Amino acid sequence: MSTHTPLPARPAGPLRRAGEAGVAIWLDCRHTSPCEPVPQPDPHTAGVVQGVLLPGRPALPPGTDPDRIVAVLAEGRAVTMGPVNGVAGYRQAVNAALTALETAVAAGLPTPPMGIEYSPAGVDAVVDARLDLAGSWEAKAMQGRAGLAGAHLLHAALRHDLATDRWTRLAAHGARAPFLLWSTTAPSLGVDTGVAYAQRCLFPGTALALSPAVLREFEARGVVTGPTAPDIVEAQRIVDTLGWFGVRLDAPTG
Repeated sequence: MSTHTPLPARPAGPLRRAGEAGVAIWLDCRHTSPCEPVPQPDPHTAGVVQGVLLPGRPALPPGTDPDRIVAVLAEGRAVTMGPVNGVAGYRQAVNAALTALETAVAAGLPTPPMGIEYSPAGVDAVVDARLDLAGSWEAKAMQGRAGLAGAHLLHAALRHDLATDRWTRLAAHGARAPFLLWSTTAPSLGVDTGVAYAQRCLFPGTALALSPAVLREFEARGVVTGPTAPDIVEAQRIVDTLGWFGVRLDAPTG
């Protein structure tokens, strides 16, 4: 082989592919013990990690007063709201976020990133427990489907909101679009499960919150072929079916 023959390009890793799909990566250190040092991205992944979620900084509730959000923005800190369990909770959070952004823009304040957190695994855990109580095989057949269905519906809601005149005015003043933050981290959630959820939540314009362990495993063995294709019809069908068993994503414990 000639020394001038170009070698095959090394395939892009999952983290780079996620970025190409329009998905940001955040390192989720919120479950780190207060006495432990906060893990930092290793040199191999530091270039794709866009932020760190720190311990001791819980997300603001969806119904937070916009003035409180503005106070955090004025400090130049990113804002995380949630977790929300469905579209109604998302709607409450995004209205508060946009109101805060309007105030911040009018006052000439910075507009750091704002994320609305949703945990597909957390929703599945609570909904599946309710379906267990129903006891029928029809109910059990719906287990493990609520969390991802909700993610599809929330992404559609965000796309709709970012096409409104309200957001267009904010964007014209340099405001950053709020994003959906898919949380794949919990003390009881295994690494393999976290990676599996992450691989199915690659919606453009959103962000993955990965613990250090999940981030390493995602990079080591994740397979990313492109962005997640929204399937609103199937997601709504799942939500409607859950309604037959008395389960609503916005109030799964009610």
